[in-house]
Parts: sequence; structure tokens; C-alpha cells
Amino acid sequence: MNVKWLVMLAALAVAVLTLAAGTSVAVAAGRTDLGGESKRTEILFLGTAGGPPLRLDRSEPATLLIVDGRPYLIDCGIGTMRRMLRAGIESEQVRTIFFTHLHGDHDLGLADVMANDFFRQHTVGRPERINIYGPPQTKELVDAAFHFITVAFRPFENIPPRANGSYPSPFVTHEFDRDGVVFQDDKIRVTAAENSHYALMPPQRRRQFKSFSYRIETPHGIIVFTGDTGPSEAVERLARGADVLVAEANSRDPQDAERFTASMAARSHWSSQQAKAFRAHFEVEHLNTYEIGRLAAKARVKAVLLYHYVPGNKAEQAAYVAGVRRSFSGPVFAPDDLNRYCLGGGGLSRCPD
Repeated sequence: MNVKWLVMLAALAVAVLTLAAGTSVAVAAGRTDLGGESKRTEILFLGTAGGPPLRLDRSEPATLLIVDGRPYLIDCGIGTMRRMLRAGIESEQVRTIFFTHLHGDHDLGLADVMANDFFRQHTVGRPERINIYGPPQTKELVDAAFHFITVAFRPFENIPPRANGSYPSPFVTHEFDRDGVVFQDDKIRVTAAENSHYALMPPQRRRQFKSFSYRIETPHGIIVFTGDTGPSEAVERLARGADVLVAEANSRDPQDAERFTASMAARSHWSSQQAKAFRAHFEVEHLNTYEIGRLAAKARVKAVLLYHYVPGNKAEQAAYVAGVRRSFSGPVFAPDDLNRYCLGGGGLSRCPD
């Protein structure tokens, strides 16, 4: 093949790749308006699986709340950054992150997001503050993640460190350890309530570790994120009158939890005492679908969105919805990763593509 043909083929390849890239970006950008043009609240599920085992088809818990075009991230499990890219989200535009608690399936994706933020901000030369809110030890998590990512940036000539080898961090941590308003700006107001996810933890350890649910008031309605929790009067009070309850669905029913416990005990050769403790964790520190429905009905919420669940197929996904409907008569949705829901005058519905 002569040089002329090689040049023509190279030019054609570049044109095809450019067109494909441009089409991909245009489609993604068309789905995600972060410029404030759209006056609505969107709930975009970046990750819907419970952990800690990783899964091929679902990332770990992470939800992007987009209010009048401004994004807020709630939790940051493994896979969050990849899902943002797929959704056409530039992570550095997310200036506010909330953690419900610091279990690995809710926070181990943070380093990926921080690395992308740090690199992109230095590339354009405009480092901006990114605020991260969470329970005690959130600062330790953020500082450790920042140190981890910056070790890998030191050889970059266009991102030189300071004389001592460190970098100034744009990530600012805000820890809290009690109920109440933890954040407010011109778009949202966030109220936290400690839930029952650590109910079986010894009292001295519960002073160190906290798990919170969030009530987020927006111009278009109120969304409550349970995070991981068991049955909880505090969460019920927090959820009263909410437009949307985003609820963890750790199991469909008690039998589901019993089967999973028996499977884990057999695989791991647990003693009866170990199996009993694991079973109690499901009963006391997580929610099944009937309990979600009862919580939603007692709190008089208008609609339920499920996450932190692991249906094996569409039939099981429908079974989660049916389980909630045994005790709740309102709309119930079981999202996949990257599903988005809009909240406005007509209530909650799937956002148009």
C-alpha cells in the first residue's frame, strides 16, 4: 500500500473517531443539563447495588441530585466516576458531596472522583473548592484519599508539587456528629438524622461511628435518602410528608435474608453464633421491602425509589417493587444504574431522554 493511501486512511480514521466522539459527547450532554437551564430536580442513580462484593451490571451506591442544573452527590461507591462519564457529567462541576456513612460500598469511589477533579482543575488552571460533608472520620477519609492520588501526580511536569512534595487541596471537609441542619445554600436545605444502621454496635463504638439519613428540601419537593438503616423512628420522623423516599432495600423479605444468611454461613463455615449475628444485622440494621412500605405509609411520603439492592433479573426486580406495595399504595420504582427521575409539579416520574 502506497503512502498516499496510508495518509487517506489515517485521515478517514481521524474523521470517524472525531465524529464518534462528538456524537457521544453531544448525546451525553443532551441528557444532563448542569447549566441551570432546566428548572427541575433530577435524581440520577450512578450506582444502585449494595456491597461490598462488586457486581458487573451495577455500581455501588451513589446518587446525583441535580437541582436547577446544580449537582450534589450523595455517597460515592466504587464505579461512581465511570457512571458520571457515561452520564455526561464532569465530576469537577460537583462542588458538594455528602456521605451517609463510611462503609466501603458507600465511599471507596471517592479517590477516583477526587483524582479526576484534581487533574481537570489543574489542567484548566482554575482550582475551586469542593466541599465534602459527612460523619466523624470523613476528614481522615478525604485526607487519605488526597494523599493517595497526589503521590501519582508528582511526576507530572505540568502539575508541580510544592517544595516538600505536597499539594494544596481543593477538598474541604465538614464533619458533624448530631442531628440537625448540616447544609444550606440557595437551592437546597439538608437535615440529617442518625439512623439505626449501627444499632448493634457497642455503645462506646457508636460514639466513634455514625450513620445518617438525609432530608433534602428543594424548590420542587422534598427527597429523603435513608442511606443504610434498619427500622427507625428517627427516619420516619425525618421522612414525614416527603415527596420521595430513596430507600435501601437490602432484602425482599425475611425469607430472602434467611436464605442469604444460610448461603454465607455454609460458604464461610461459620459457627451458629456467627450466623446468628449476621442474621441480626439484616433484621435490625437494614430494611426489607415490607418495612420500606410501612415506613413510607407511616411517614405519608408520596413515592418510593429503591436502591442498595441486588436483583438477579427483571423478575426479582419486580418482586422488590411488589414487596413495598404490600404495605404502601403510592408509586414505587426500582431503578437501574443511570436511570433518572424528575420531580416537579406532576410528582415523580422518569425523566424524558
